[in-house]
Amino acid sequence: MKKMIFMSAISLFLGLTVKAQQTNIIVSIAKKSTSCNSTDLGYQIYYGELGSYELEKKAVADVKRNNPGWENVESKDNIDWGNYMGNYMVIVIATTTDSKGCQRNTYGVGFGKENNSALKDAISHVKARNWTWSESKHGYRIVTEKRY
Repeated sequence: MKKMIFMSAISLFLGLTVKAQQTNIIVSIAKKSTSCNSTDLGYQIYYGELGSYELEKKAVADVKRNNPGWENVESKDNIDWGNYMGNYMVIVIATTTDSKGCQRNTYGVGFGKENNSALKDAISHVKARNWTWSESKHGYRIVTEKRY
């Protein structure tokens, strides 16, 4: 009888441990229009066990407060169409310059179960947000890389 109780306690503990490994992560990006385009000003990261809506409210409030002149805020989290993308996050920045000499900074946020998939997602996010950007022509720089 003692063995059964001990085994039940172990399986309950393992079940709780697996559930605690999922961390919700949200990144909010502040954007501003300039005289010739729009550019990203900065970003704010929030993470934890709160729902993505609660985390987004905090991240948006902080990114607005920390980036004077913001006009728009865009957020991305690690839940995509109900699927958990992972707890590894990468943020890249890409800079493009147009024919008039106007620079545009674009952040790309990516999530994955490991760094390669998160980086691939971040690069895809840059492409979706700035159609003039090309990885081979403009490149990118990793600004944040972390497992939560």
